[in-house]
Amino acid sequence: MTGRFGRGRQHTDAQVRTMLREMADSLETNRPGGDLTEIGRLALIQATTMDPVLARALRAKVPAVTGRRTVVRREFAAQLREIAEATG
Repeated sequence: MTGRFGRGRQHTDAQVRTMLREMADSLETNRPGGDLTEIGRLALIQATTMDPVLARALRAKVPAVTGRRTVVRREFAAQLREIAEATG
């Protein structure tokens, strides 16, 4: 399957894995003990990529923070790393 911009699924999955790790690094580097909200989650995705295809793929992989008010950034980073390892 080829994406809108001529990218295959494997290529998109590889980029998503890389971006998930970058997001985890950012969360662990900047206020790792702080809280992350759903709005923060969406801002993190948007700051990671402006590409609509990749942003959609990230939103599908990154767990929502809804149902809880916040999650600790360090813990969320660990979840992102687990998802990155399972993606592909």
